[in-house]
Amino acid sequence: TQQLAALLVTGLRRELDLTPKPGLVDRWNNGSHDDLNYSLMARSIHLLASYFSACAAALAAGHPLERLRELGIGAERDMSNQFHTNTHRGAIFLGGLLLAGVYSAGSRDRAAVSAAVADAAHRLFATSLPTQTKGGTVRGRYQAGGIIQEALDGLPSVFEVGAPALREAGQLGFAQRDGLFLAMARLMRTVEDTTALRRRGPAGLAQLKRDGVTLEALLLNGYDPVVFLTNA
Repeated sequence: TQQLAALLVTGLRRELDLTPKPGLVDRWNNGSHDDLNYSLMARSIHLLASYFSACAAALAAGHPLERLRELGIGAERDMSNQFHTNTHRGAIFLGGLLLAGVYSAGSRDRAAVSAAVADAAHRLFATSLPTQTKGGTVRGRYQAGGIIQEALDGLPSVFEVGAPALREAGQLGFAQRDGLFLAMARLMRTVEDTTALRRRGPAGLAQLKRDGVTLEALLLNGYDPVVFLTNA
């Protein structure tokens, strides 16, 4: 799991560096975030490296899932104290959950890890679901599952959408950047993004999905998607 902890950090850095990403922080601009920027996000990733490593160590020592929850709460507190905003709250949750799933599965088999992640999420939310958050408010307003349902389902966006897209990109001979863009396009098409719902409602989420279809078509037909993404 320490190897996975390091890979999670690498993945976050590659996601941050992927440019352009409309609405998201990248090397060119802050997207739709007034409180975030590239430098801040890069510093936040450095903080998460210690958190992921601590989670892996706790799992190896046989600590229960509750210990990972405590580590996550501590990481959120440190993030808030240092950066005064929510830089990587989602990564804290998802990264810890994925580490727990991989450790519990004791295997790299995607189905086994997905099932273990789902089991960990069900145990984590056995008594209640978070509602006093921006995501919780959106889920209630639009009857959306969002990231909580994604976790309870075993992260299908990771195992059934994102990872297969990266493998397909490799088989097609895509450069790393375009492979990441293909994965982003597939995720845009499929993820029930509560941030998009909160900012722009169902129409905004529908537009995000249409943009994902367009981005995928550009990539698969050999076009550079930068102009489209810059103007999206």
